[in-house]
Amino acid sequence: MTSIISPSIDSDISALPAGPGIYRFWGDQEALLYIGKSINIRQRVRSHFQNRTPRAKRMCSQTRRIDYTETAGELGALLLENREIKQRQPIFNRRQRRYRQLQTWLLKPGESGFLKPQRYQPDPHNPLWQQDCYGVFRSPRQAQFAMEHWIKTHQLCPKICGLEQGAGPCFSYQLGRCQGACCGKESALLHNQRLIDALSEHQIHAWPYDGTLVIHEEGEEREAFHLIRQWCHLTTLPHPPSNADLQQEREIFFDLDSYRMLLHFLNRGARCYVLE
Repeated sequence: MTSIISPSIDSDISALPAGPGIYRFWGDQEALLYIGKSINIRQRVRSHFQNRTPRAKRMCSQTRRIDYTETAGELGALLLENREIKQRQPIFNRRQRRYRQLQTWLLKPGESGFLKPQRYQPDPHNPLWQQDCYGVFRSPRQAQFAMEHWIKTHQLCPKICGLEQGAGPCFSYQLGRCQGACCGKESALLHNQRLIDALSEHQIHAWPYDGTLVIHEEGEEREAFHLIRQWCHLTTLPHPPSNADLQQEREIFFDLDSYRMLLHFLNRGARCYVLE
């Protein structure tokens, strides 16, 4: 098999570290082609050039140089990769783009005591947004599809939930797929409880900390302190944060990918503490 690694790229790969971090593929005229992460940068990069899929061959054939940033561990690599992809939009990265239309569902009081789902865009500047929010979706359309699925699966009333208009029973009731909240056959109390039960497994974890969460990650050669607030990754420091670090103004936005990463690592027992 003929290798698609040019002599200069092969040399670049050999010089890469065998520890955690992110790597970047650069093409002609300094075009950023791809950003990836690994707990072993050298091994992961080499695997790209051994991949024979058309997409991998096309990306590697366009690569002119490779650089990298080492991190203390896996979480640091994940957070840095996620941030750089969203900020720099490499050509071959598609999955972790920054979504500016993230949506969630709230339950608001409606007519006759019925709770009604309402779409809402997560706002990290409002610490109350996570209370009684259900699901996080990349677009209004994805949120709508999810709600339609929940209603159908749990035989909820699409009319009460705001997905259907008009007088009289909803169409689902006529098909036997609604238990009659729209025509007095089911009480608000019962429908509300079934709606809450249907959505409960998708409830967003409310921010449980009074202050900034610091996740301390320690590797063989370096350590990192990840600052998190309202599930938003603020920054990563190579030293314990000072008061000045905490007071510094930074862009803050809720990101679905980093939210899931943080939950995963915290559930695994990541070392952390809270600074008020």
